[in-house]
Amino acid sequence: MAKYIIVCGGVISGCGKGVACASIGLLMKLRGHKVQILKFDPYLNINAGILAPREHGECFLCDDGTECDLDLGHYARIAGIEPSAANIYTSGTLFKELIEEQEAGKWLGDTIQIVPHVTDKIQERLESLGKDNDIVLAEIGGTVGDIESGQFYEAIRQFKGRKGDDVLIVMVAPILWVDTIKEFKTKPLQNSVKELQRHGLQPDIILCRVTRPTTDKMLEKISSLTNVPRTSIFDAPDVASIYHVPLELYNRQVDDLIVDKFRLKRNACRIAKYRELVEKNTENVIRVGVFGKYDGDEAYISLKEAIHHAALANDVKAEITWFNAEAIESDASILDDLDIDAAIVPGGFDVRGVEGKIKAIQYIRENKIPFLGICLGLQCAVIEYARNVGQYKTANSVEFDKDTTTPVIHYVKGQEGLTKKSGTMRLGAYDCELTKGSIAHEAYGKKLVSERHRHRYEVNSYYAEHLSPKGFVVSGVNPESGLIEIMELDRNIHPFFLGTQAHPEFRSSLQLPAPLFKSLITAAKAKKWATIG
Repeated sequence: MAKYIIVCGGVISGCGKGVACASIGLLMKLRGHKVQILKFDPYLNINAGILAPREHGECFLCDDGTECDLDLGHYARIAGIEPSAANIYTSGTLFKELIEEQEAGKWLGDTIQIVPHVTDKIQERLESLGKDNDIVLAEIGGTVGDIESGQFYEAIRQFKGRKGDDVLIVMVAPILWVDTIKEFKTKPLQNSVKELQRHGLQPDIILCRVTRPTTDKMLEKISSLTNVPRTSIFDAPDVASIYHVPLELYNRQVDDLIVDKFRLKRNACRIAKYRELVEKNTENVIRVGVFGKYDGDEAYISLKEAIHHAALANDVKAEITWFNAEAIESDASILDDLDIDAAIVPGGFDVRGVEGKIKAIQYIRENKIPFLGICLGLQCAVIEYARNVGQYKTANSVEFDKDTTTPVIHYVKGQEGLTKKSGTMRLGAYDCELTKGSIAHEAYGKKLVSERHRHRYEVNSYYAEHLSPKGFVVSGVNPESGLIEIMELDRNIHPFFLGTQAHPEFRSSLQLPAPLFKSLITAAKAKKWATIG
């Protein structure tokens, strides 16, 4: 019978529930248990595809085309979960399912209510994941007390009533440091526990997020005021990277406590290889410039992590500098004497900042800086090369100029007539057949690969054929549709200049860094060492 760990948050959102959930999941996997993780997200959106990255963070993409919350990226990168639609359940999806069932006649004669209809569906999702797994972790998004998350807490109350000790409640909440009085304050955390108790739930474990060292006396105080045993309350300090969190929980024997509470065998936690990888010391630095259009690295969190994975695989440390493409549009002098070893132009939507990306790509190409373009990054590279080398001075994308006379980027077939915006792009994993001997082929080490896609536009093959004699060649195509997946510059023109229509960052992990990112850092490292030597 499956065991269930429910992770909820107190005081503020964004306190690390997703990372804690993924970290516990990893420790349970390393002890030999089969694990799955589920995110209950209270927002009414059906998916994260049309949420603004600058406000909500990146939209993480799954193989099955599910556009979801960035926490599923943590589950994938830390716990090694292969996420899909089964791992995310938003209030919007939940209510939509009930409405569709009602319209199909399933609930004839019934008054559909939060209890039992909504709460039953939440429990059904938990049960379905538990059928083939030993342990299911479920994270409730937001903060306890949020009005939109009430149905999830009520469902968990009922679920725990049925399952008893096979369900553990873990609360992640900060002890707030008040800088003006130089003291920690536990009152907000206490109130969060009381709010949880109002839902009929009591935390079994509390992970107290702290920004500086706390005392045992402070944790004893929290224990006495929340009725949670002191042995089940842990400090959870800020760490150097998210990958250190499983090590911190392991050092505090959180996994031992969970195993004991579930009455499971104390199998050894095989964490040595993971620890060795996370604590690997690298002194040499590669400076990577990312030319994006959204502020804040949470909008590009998978990209950022993929860079660090690739750097670690190359025994170097990556220092990332974020460049605002919109600022480059109005002031190209930002590019003067660019002090970077590698450059990435990531994906994005609409025309804002695009001309800045194109200017940056021209500088990168002419100065032979190793380059990786992702999705929109590939498209901007094609526009730049077509304008400045191919002599197509009016080259553009129909996304930015629907009346362009030189549409080097146009609609993917079937996308041009769509009016709905949510979930209608070319989404999910697609195959790509690589040209033998190309940079891409050498990076992947095989001819047929699969990566995740999220786009509505593609490179126009007519213009790609005309750019090929000028050195910008197609090196990867989808074997079924013929859609251009990867283009790269001849190595006689540039040592490493490649663009992909896919998003390889979504499959990258510490143990398996994304091949194109790894090859980019390898090229940057070789160029830098040759210069120094």
